[in-house]
Amino acid sequence: MSETSPKVLIYGTGRHGQEAACVAHDLGWKIVGAYNRAGKKVGKDIGEVLHGKTPIGVSVEDCDTVDFSKLDVDIAFVAMTDRLANNLGAYERLLGAGINVICHGAESYFPRHANPEVAARIDKIARENGATFTGTGVWDHSRIWAGILAAGPCKTISSMMHTSRTQINTNPYIALVGTGLSLDEFVRDFAQKPGPLGGIYQIIPALVMEGLGFTITSVTERREPVVFDRALYCEGLGRDVAAGECAGLRFVVEVSTAEGPKAHARVELRLFEEHEDNDNMGWQIEGDPNSDVLLARHESLRTSTMCMINRVPDVIAAPAGIQMITQLGPQKTSAAQHAS
Repeated sequence: MSETSPKVLIYGTGRHGQEAACVAHDLGWKIVGAYNRAGKKVGKDIGEVLHGKTPIGVSVEDCDTVDFSKLDVDIAFVAMTDRLANNLGAYERLLGAGINVICHGAESYFPRHANPEVAARIDKIARENGATFTGTGVWDHSRIWAGILAAGPCKTISSMMHTSRTQINTNPYIALVGTGLSLDEFVRDFAQKPGPLGGIYQIIPALVMEGLGFTITSVTERREPVVFDRALYCEGLGRDVAAGECAGLRFVVEVSTAEGPKAHARVELRLFEEHEDNDNMGWQIEGDPNSDVLLARHESLRTSTMCMINRVPDVIAAPAGIQMITQLGPQKTSAAQHAS
């Protein structure tokens, strides 16, 4: 292990926390500890808590019983929920101990937009204790910087459109997007109220527009059911989703700016038809000249993990307080560090 390798801490031992621990271990980084709320994971090696991977010699401890101020840590990976408010206790413990935080959670990308009150609290604690807070993950690569870089060749921009489709046939999103509901049930649970993912995907066009230097004046979001005219089999439900039933959720977002250009997003989390295979996302920009980028996303878990890992040098070197990825610049590969 290099003398300059960071000392890391894992807070939250779900899929992303476990993967981050295993990658950090493979890189030879010192893992100071792994922490989770009290439960069946506590006492187990983080390398095997979920999928029986090889133990890495780091046992999971109860996050409520540790004194983080006594630990020698450069950075903590927080992988809990997408909501800032739900994670605030962890942020307070870590930032209050002067530990830099990289969070895998949608609202952590743009805290001030997602939850201004909680964001102000996070920023205050971080600044008072000389720590940095940054949100990152797969969006760093596939959504946020993809949009900013796509706009790079444009002299002028009239509008930007972000589109994506994500397969939810077997993943945890099935229950979160209303798959299998009737249209009346969807309207009741998802259209008339935010539902579990409401507000999450508007962060993408809002952060891209701010990152490009535009002044946001309004953001609107509409949630629609994705419906097909024929049945599609859903592995996670173990049955067909009938024609006319909800096969997923579509977010339609519009961001207005003081300067005039608007950004739009059409994000679909749904079952795929037979001719559709990979998740994909892209940006289409109307401007001078027009510009677009299309990405096929593979291995989302690994991609999210590597985005966190590769952001470590940026976050450690950044000023105290909330520092968004748009302030840190495009992420850099770690491959050069390991080239022979």
